[in-house]
Amino acid sequence: MKITLLGSLGTINRIVIPRLVQANHQVTVVTTTPQRQAAIEALGAHAAVGTMQDGAFLAQTFTGQDVVYLMLSGGVGDDPFTSAEAQAQIWKRALVTAGVRNVVNLSSVGADADEVAGSLHAYNLIEGILKTIPHLNLAFVRPTGFYANLFANLATIQADHAIYANNAPDLEQAYVAPVDIADVVLPLLTATPAGISVHYAFSDTFTGQDFLQALRPALNLPDLKWVQISDEQYLENLTAHGVPAKIAAALVQTSHYQRHPEQVYADLKARHTPAGHVKLADFVQTYVAAYRGQGDHHAHTLAD
Repeated sequence: MKITLLGSLGTINRIVIPRLVQANHQVTVVTTTPQRQAAIEALGAHAAVGTMQDGAFLAQTFTGQDVVYLMLSGGVGDDPFTSAEAQAQIWKRALVTAGVRNVVNLSSVGADADEVAGSLHAYNLIEGILKTIPHLNLAFVRPTGFYANLFANLATIQADHAIYANNAPDLEQAYVAPVDIADVVLPLLTATPAGISVHYAFSDTFTGQDFLQALRPALNLPDLKWVQISDEQYLENLTAHGVPAKIAAALVQTSHYQRHPEQVYADLKARHTPAGHVKLADFVQTYVAAYRGQGDHHAHTLAD
């Protein structure tokens, strides 16, 4: 099969690309960075250098492909919703022009909700636009929050032995590792279901308190604590670190949405989604390495 992937050498593609190449698929990887061309080709894939905003480039790259994998990457400007809609329209035009019949789109949990989901509403907008493409087999992959988002707490753990959050430590949330997302994405790329389908990915579910209890002995920080801050303090911290006002407000709204896991994960549970393989105990080992400065670990959010 001829398969084109957006997302360059991101954490998921680093797993997906070698597996596809080993299965003798012809893989094209879109990257905005010419310096990554050699690394992509070293994996056995072809590098297509260009931007996601260049519709003509995408249409040309998508032409003749059996399946295309779409995902948001890079900055979203000052308005995540306007940017998401604009990007989805570019994708739509390129897919239609190229005559693509199979698409796998990396979306997000919360894409089934409206503005109540805050920043995650961007994925709802993207899904809505892609659904209007006629005669398209379209598989949405909706991962839960990435384990990597927890790396945002490394600095305060090191400085204050504390995790600051505007949600309570007993709030249960689902997290996912890239390898468990890849395990969902791969079979959809090679055999995209007919019509529109939705597929979730998560690895484990735990509370902030569970995270603390696992980290304390692993980091040898028995005094590690959870400090709950107000929504106002969270918003001020975001804007103080350069997050645009509209994105900051959307992230605060997302934290409100997360306070109702029965809503956030209702569709995931209704589809009887199996958990992946990377559990909290496994991630804690990665977290310890990141705490010690080993490897390249950072949070991934719409604000990045």
